[in-house]
Amino acid sequence: MTSHRSGMTGDAPEPAPSDTPVPSTAPSSADALPTLVESLSSPESIAAEVSAQLEAFLAEKAAEFEAISLDATAIGEALIEFTRGGKRIRPVLLWWGFQLAGGDVRAGEAGGPTADRTAGSAADVTAGLAQAAGSLELLHAAALIHDDVIDNSDTRRGRPALHRQFEARHQRSGFHGDGASFGVSASIVIGDICLALSEELFERSQEALGNSRAALELRATVRRDVMVGQYLDVLAEVIPLGDDRIAERAWEVLSFKSAKYSVEQPLLLGAALAGADGAQLQEISAFGLPLGQAFQLRDDVLGIAGDPEATGKPAGDDIREGKRTVLIAETAARISADRLEILAARLGDPDLSDAEVAECVDMITDSGGLAAVESFIADKHAHAATMVDTWAEADADAGSAAGSTASAQVRIGSAAQERLKGFAKALSYRSS
Repeated sequence: MTSHRSGMTGDAPEPAPSDTPVPSTAPSSADALPTLVESLSSPESIAAEVSAQLEAFLAEKAAEFEAISLDATAIGEALIEFTRGGKRIRPVLLWWGFQLAGGDVRAGEAGGPTADRTAGSAADVTAGLAQAAGSLELLHAAALIHDDVIDNSDTRRGRPALHRQFEARHQRSGFHGDGASFGVSASIVIGDICLALSEELFERSQEALGNSRAALELRATVRRDVMVGQYLDVLAEVIPLGDDRIAERAWEVLSFKSAKYSVEQPLLLGAALAGADGAQLQEISAFGLPLGQAFQLRDDVLGIAGDPEATGKPAGDDIREGKRTVLIAETAARISADRLEILAARLGDPDLSDAEVAECVDMITDSGGLAAVESFIADKHAHAATMVDTWAEADADAGSAAGSTASAQVRIGSAAQERLKGFAKALSYRSS
């Protein structure tokens, strides 16, 4: 797993080829130029398509739950509300991965030799793509629901976390027993249901997009990695700060719990749905993995020093939750022994005062840990931006056999280049 590990504390891992298994697909012709992608669909239009499919699907499922029992109505209501809004990052990237690999939504032609196409209209492909993208939102929602239980978080996106909502329901209804325990139990079950629905919606997308073995393999990889990443995160929280592998562990959690399934793998999954070959998938991964790492590094910074009004989480929440992030690992490598002892004692204490949290934030900043992570973010973002420029140059060089980027497997026009670079910057330097 050397592609995401730090050789020594203070060094960001190089964006080497991803260890996401790339499914075997038919090779492209050595003489054929990749399809030129002039532009990419807007994030707003993608979000609208995906939200419509997701809400329709969940309304259908909610009716099924209610038909089983009126008491099960709360499941559908909770999932519909929980999945509303959000940035829709994963759906946007899946959609763009499809387009970068030559998939044409407007023409209704997913393309590629590996897929058994059963429908060809633009409406069919658009709906299928929105369903596949929506399935990632449900996988993400399931992970968030369970993550909030594991971390004992009180809020999510500025609202009570789902287990807190069901705890409050218990109290309002005058139920017997412990309300907190009921909230946790209900959320675990609803998270499991959400995960199952994610699989069901992806299967439904295949009716429009065709059954692609490469896409099915990648879908299974996404599911596996986020779950293994969650376990690695749980394990990391009980490892002493002085552990020799703390930086390496932090990069593993960052890559598998978030970076890959948030950015790299949605792009790859979309490309596989368009019939991308192995060379295209490798190039798209070279853009997606470093950008995913920059995205999660920024999330770690926001978890320590973000504005609560923007993040929807209390200031310094990651300190109270005991997160062993790359930011904490870099701080631990730089801080004095006496201050490290204080930080270690406070990390994971849910009862820390705001003043104690603020002091920890000062330690992280003063040690140089925060500056190191900002440097990592800049490096990862630069790698991703360079790949986008390479794809744009491939278009400019396409008419010349001597062109330095003529062998690129993705070609984009200036509009697509601008959209990708703007999105990459927004992910790397966002405030929420």
